[in-house]
Amino acid sequence: MVDPRPADSGSAPTSAAAAVVRGHLRTAAEVRADLSGRTREILEAPREAEDPQAREREKAVVHECRYLMRLLAMRRRSAGEMRTRLARREVSADIAHEVMARLDRAGLLDDAAFAHDWVQQRRARRSLGDEALRRELEARAVDDALIEDALAAGRSDEEARCRDLVRSRIDPQDRERLRTDRDGSHRRRLSRRLDALLTRKGYPGSLAVHVIAAELREAARPAVH
Repeated sequence: MVDPRPADSGSAPTSAAAAVVRGHLRTAAEVRADLSGRTREILEAPREAEDPQAREREKAVVHECRYLMRLLAMRRRSAGEMRTRLARREVSADIAHEVMARLDRAGLLDDAAFAHDWVQQRRARRSLGDEALRRELEARAVDDALIEDALAAGRSDEEARCRDLVRSRIDPQDRERLRTDRDGSHRRRLSRRLDALLTRKGYPGSLAVHVIAAELREAARPAVH
C-alpha cells in the first residue's frame, strides 16, 4: 500500500502501478478498475492524528488527487497537462507539488510512455505527420528529447503513411476526370487540395510535392479491365 506521506524520490512503482502505465494495452474498464484501486491506496491509507491546518491541507490534496484520477480514467495524460489543469483550478503551489508527488509515487507519471502512445495512436487514427505530432506534444509540455524518441519509432514509414492518405482522398470520380483532363485544370485543383491537406497533417513540403505528383500520375493511368 502506498504511504500518502512524502517518500524518497527513488521509490519504485509497484507492479499494479506499472500495469496502469501500460493501460493502452488493456480495456478501458480494466484501466478504471486499476485507477480505483490506486486511488484507495494513495488516498485512504491510515494517517496519524494531525492538527486542523494539516487536516485541511490533506483534504485539499485528496480532492485534487481525485480530480486528476478522473482525468486519467478517460485517457493517459502528460505531467505537463496535469500541472496545467491544477494551475487553471488555482491550486496553490505546495498542494500541486504534493498531488503530483503522490501520482509519481503511484507510477502514474510517465511522459516517455505517454509520448509513444500519443504518436502511435495519432498516426494510426489521424494519419498525422511528424511536425503535427511534435506541435501537439510540445503543447502538452513533453520534453523535446522524449518527443524525438517517440517520433523516431516509425519515422521510416512516414512516406507510406503520406501515400495512403493521398490515395484515400482521390475518389473514383477524381480518377475519371484526371484521365480526361485535357487542360490540367482538375489536376491542379486536386493537387492544391491535397497539398493543403498534407500541410494540415504536418507532412514536409518536399515529401508532399513528391507524393502528390506520383499519386496523381498513377490515378490518371487508364483503368485496366
